[in-house]
Amino acid sequence: MAIHEHKGSRKENIEIRFFASPAGARRLLKAWKDGKWKFDPYSFTDHYFRKGGQQAKVRVWRQPRMPTEIIFSWRRNGLKTEIREKAKDLKAAEPVLEKKGFDPYLTIFKKKAWLVEKRGMPTFAFELVPGIGWTGEMEVPWADRKDVPKHVAYLKSMGAKDFTKKSMLQIMEERMKRKR
Repeated sequence: MAIHEHKGSRKENIEIRFFASPAGARRLLKAWKDGKWKFDPYSFTDHYFRKGGQQAKVRVWRQPRMPTEIIFSWRRNGLKTEIREKAKDLKAAEPVLEKKGFDPYLTIFKKKAWLVEKRGMPTFAFELVPGIGWTGEMEVPWADRKDVPKHVAYLKSMGAKDFTKKSMLQIMEERMKRKR
């Protein structure tokens, strides 16, 4: 079964990830608070699995309490597609992935994180990720891709830097290679 043949809820968008130094993170957080943005804290662990060039992850939520999810994802021509399936927990999800030929690979913990929202702007995820530092992400629907440059300009003006379309897994892999 190809990765795009899984059943579950489907989401497609352009995902832009950005980074901030600790001082830049403080500036961004202060600007968002001063601008009356809404903050929704969250925390989860993503357990990544690989099968050749395909990837999947099991997301185990800590805050808010939400069901564990199996997330199959792929990227093509700047478009990120995800299909999500509910799972009882990590222990129940692992055999589902192993049966499809996926092997456990890497774990990324997001302990300190927020969704930051304000009407008329994209929602930003902003996270402190061990091994990476402060990173954020915006997801823009494919139909609104023309707005990406203005959102990037806004983030740059607030102190964000180093924008990329790479996935969190790709970024973590690059950091791990640098440390070897």
